Amino acid sequence: MMNRTFHSKVDGWYWSLMAVTAFLLFDFFWLHYTLLAVLLAICMIFEIEMLVHTRYVVTEDGMLRIESGRFVPGRTLDLNSIEMMNRVKSFSIAPALSVKRVEIVYRVAGKDDKLQVSPVDADEFISWIQKKTRKNNE
Repeated sequence: MMNRTFHSKVDGWYWSLMAVTAFLLFDFFWLHYTLLAVLLAICMIFEIEMLVHTRYVVTEDGMLRIESGRFVPGRTLDLNSIEMMNRVKSFSIAPALSVKRVEIVYRVAGKDDKLQVSPVDADEFISWIQKKTRKNNE
């Protein structure tokens, strides 16, 4: 078996954010507001990186790798540390580009923590992780 990659679902709000950033970038460039144009160009690079590289990889060795681009540090979870997964709607800061998310509650170093992801097919993502955790526990 191989690694399984799930890409992030992208909502209209993220596309709107990118459109506003691009419009302002063009506007500031046109009006010769150099510092503002440079700052918005950096923001645009981050937005594009997150758009292209936000994904969730379930690895062969029972880990979940969460990637959000080259500039944002990724996270890796042991699938066996996952205690539960819930569907939520949230605008909180997370490695998710949609408000329809899967909240993962996991235990690390004796305490519970949680994070949110937004795979395109949440049902398949949840069932894949459940299948992998059952297989690892056998």
